[in-house]
Amino acid sequence: MAGWTKKRFQAEPVTECPPGGNLGKLQASLSGVVILALDVSGSMSGSRLEQARKGCRQFVSEAIADGYSVGVILWHQGIDAISRPERSPRNAIAMLEAARAGGGNDFVPTLREAHAVLMAMPAADRVLAVFGDGDLGNKQAAIAASKPLIADNIRIITCGLGDASAAELDVISTEKAGSPRSAGSETIADSIASMARGLVRKA
Repeated sequence: MAGWTKKRFQAEPVTECPPGGNLGKLQASLSGVVILALDVSGSMSGSRLEQARKGCRQFVSEAIADGYSVGVILWHQGIDAISRPERSPRNAIAMLEAARAGGGNDFVPTLREAHAVLMAMPAADRVLAVFGDGDLGNKQAAIAASKPLIADNIRIITCGLGDASAAELDVISTEKAGSPRSAGSETIADSIASMARGLVRKA
């Protein structure tokens, strides 16, 4: 029988068996991260917020099933609450269940916070998905605040309640095919959930 020599192979830790400490970083860099920003200003009170909760829960579940880490920001004239992106839906869902409507509209703080959070995570795809029933507040300030995200290849997906709101939010969207995504008063949940279908890039 021919002799053999045991060799020591040198490789990056992620190729070891068992895997090395870099496996998690490699997996994250091949997956995606998304923040769902839900408008909780005063006009979202009542049935609008209840429908939005339902749609957000479905969005979170579908995004996680598609391999994304998911976080949620509740926004009005500032940031009401935030759950950091995770592969578990627990914290995001708990925050959504506790959401209450109140305040005005200013999306600039949310854009800045989402940018910082998304860029802090290793990911092949970074997305900000936005739902609102009104406007962005100061439109020109929001457009300016969206430019650093776009420059860092963060995709921005928007959906507004009604055509007017959809058009207002669309000014920061990176989706340029077709008309602005809009929801009807009875289709808020389905429209929010449908944004999850825009996450996975088409080959």
